[in-house]
Amino acid sequence: MPQTERWRSIDRIAIQARRYGNGYDLHMTENASGLPKKQTVYVIARDIQRHDAVGNFCMQIGKLLDDAGFDARLAAENCHPDDRAHILKMPEALTTITPDAIVLFQFSTYDPAFPAVAALPNPKIVFFQNITPERFFRGHDDHTADLVRQGLDQRPLCAQFDVIMANSIATAAALCEGLPAESAAAIDQTRIVACPPVIGTDRWDDIVPGETLDSDKRRLILFVGRLVPHKGVDDLIDGFALLANDNLDVRLAIVGGPANSPLALALKQRVAALDTRIASRIAFHHDISEAELKALYHEAHVCASMSQHEGFGVPLLDAMFFDKPLVIRSEPGMEETAGDAALVIGTPEAANIAGALAFALNDAGVQARLAQARAIRLDRFRRSADGTIIINALAKALRQAKMR
Repeated sequence: MPQTERWRSIDRIAIQARRYGNGYDLHMTENASGLPKKQTVYVIARDIQRHDAVGNFCMQIGKLLDDAGFDARLAAENCHPDDRAHILKMPEALTTITPDAIVLFQFSTYDPAFPAVAALPNPKIVFFQNITPERFFRGHDDHTADLVRQGLDQRPLCAQFDVIMANSIATAAALCEGLPAESAAAIDQTRIVACPPVIGTDRWDDIVPGETLDSDKRRLILFVGRLVPHKGVDDLIDGFALLANDNLDVRLAIVGGPANSPLALALKQRVAALDTRIASRIAFHHDISEAELKALYHEAHVCASMSQHEGFGVPLLDAMFFDKPLVIRSEPGMEETAGDAALVIGTPEAANIAGALAFALNDAGVQARLAQARAIRLDRFRRSADGTIIINALAKALRQAKMR
């Protein structure tokens, strides 16, 4: 594999960082001194589900605000039935919002309540989590393709908010991509606040590892993510198959769902068509607990993702927390998250993927370089994901609303 394939720079991320500021490296200059005690804050999303990145983030924000002495109220159209007692039902919750409340709206999908939220006179923050373009779903899942198209069409509503946040600099750039000139001009991209979509990087500390899901002691390559077309799981399977053909001591675990979607079944058929010596070393895990996932992270030797589109990449951050080497596809959101802590594959051909996995598994020099970069990267996220950016954004929204 050429050196450029083994370790590539990410100049386009540096260019975007110069455009939007230093992103995660800087907390907003405003502080939270302007927030009243017991300030009411509504954290709204279409879905607040357990074990989901957006849902987890909403719950983390709620805890952050409660711990800081604010009155946090979560609201969503959809949530786990057992959580409905403390998550207000949308859109009915809109009628309970008093004029002095601050609204923090999570924008990650088409939301029929978005126009009503944007029209509220309250101090408002919109947090754009990125939306996967419809081209990745069209022809595979036309229903989802239609939903994401509708979601992307809602982006101009962000101009009605006092503060716009995004889960990465790459996502901030995507907010206006393809919009009509008039709609794009209404969004001041230089004022978008980049903020990691997590509060704290040590969430795994309080989770006791579960039982090992597989007694196989061969070296584990781990993928964690949804089983949807743009995640590139087919590419990862092909790359692993090439690696495993000559390396009998490696295995692959694919963690994610849905378990029985057409794509999931197609991926399992792809594995079944492989030589049984290889297919027997590929395992799918669906609907596992965080304790079981923690056990897999502990077992992993390398974590990998060939995703074609990400806003941030929470599994990459988790892999860094567990001190695991990363192998990723060249994709702006993932490169911004992982930085130099990953081997980046420019062209996701099976030979390139197999070669990068082999380097991460076997090359002591590469492992040492990744480990050093990983420690620096994780420390950076520990500082930027401590909740300060969120608190400061609330204070700014309150001030901006008073200046309207």
